[in-house]
Amino acid sequence: MKTLNKPKINIIMDKGFKQFITKSVIFIFLFVFISVIIGQKIVSSSLLYGFKIFIYGGWGYISLFSILGFILLYRERLLKLKVYSFSKGNIFFLLISLIATIGFYLLELNIQRLSPTFFSIILVHLLFLSIFIFLIMGIFGVKFIMDFINKFKKELVYFLIFGIVVYSLMNFVWQLWPYLSLIVLKITNLLLSFFGNTNIIGSDILVFEGFSAKIGEACSGIYSIFIFISLYLFAVILDWKKLNKTKAGLIFIPAIIGAFFVNILRVFLLFIFGAFVSHDLALGLYHSYTGMIFFLIYFAVFWSLSYNWMKKV
Repeated sequence: MKTLNKPKINIIMDKGFKQFITKSVIFIFLFVFISVIIGQKIVSSSLLYGFKIFIYGGWGYISLFSILGFILLYRERLLKLKVYSFSKGNIFFLLISLIATIGFYLLELNIQRLSPTFFSIILVHLLFLSIFIFLIMGIFGVKFIMDFINKFKKELVYFLIFGIVVYSLMNFVWQLWPYLSLIVLKITNLLLSFFGNTNIIGSDILVFEGFSAKIGEACSGIYSIFIFISLYLFAVILDWKKLNKTKAGLIFIPAIIGAFFVNILRVFLLFIFGAFVSHDLALGLYHSYTGMIFFLIYFAVFWSLSYNWMKKV
């Protein structure tokens, strides 16, 4: 009887893990999609600095990387997750998230009528955060969230500390963006010249077939590269006893170089999209977390391919 029951248990565990992965992908997709919708107007209005929405920029990058890192590091334990049914509560929370998104978009259209006072700033932040809090509750469900917190208390604390440390160091790393953006500008200009007419205006504006964008902080890739480095080191520290330190050190520099060129690919494709597909949509993607998808895929592929090689024999 025991032999017959084992395959059944494995199937249930697989279903729970697949459900978690599916929900995580859906969350990341909707997170990026919402950032495309509201991101451009945040950057071009008083919401960014007047209402202090800029404080969430770094946390968005950290959160997306942390989700992927958590899955890669604790995949063996995540395989034991059970299946959770989709309830009316999930639909209710998703509707609240949708209403909050629409409400925030309408706020963006009329933000010039609202002065940034202490009370109004608090209300704007509550509305902004409610979009993503209720989105998480709607996709994953309250029961799953509570069980997940109880099951991974220690690991979640590790990632919380990781997030706080990385966020606190970002201001120091941020000072490097002018150097990185200059390199990105030169290489992207060279690559685009094979596909059409390019021109550099001033010191940081790149024009390609009528589409222009400033190669500034957002295009430097400094946030994504820094978080990639931090997550790599964090993962190595957590698996310190399992890994060959020499191999982990040897692959570190090539991994960073790879991350930098992933950012160049992101900027290159953004200009191709803006010139030949949609100017307005490209600008929306420019001010969103869409570029993070490239880094998430890169980190997942890199870690999956290199982890077994780095492990001690």
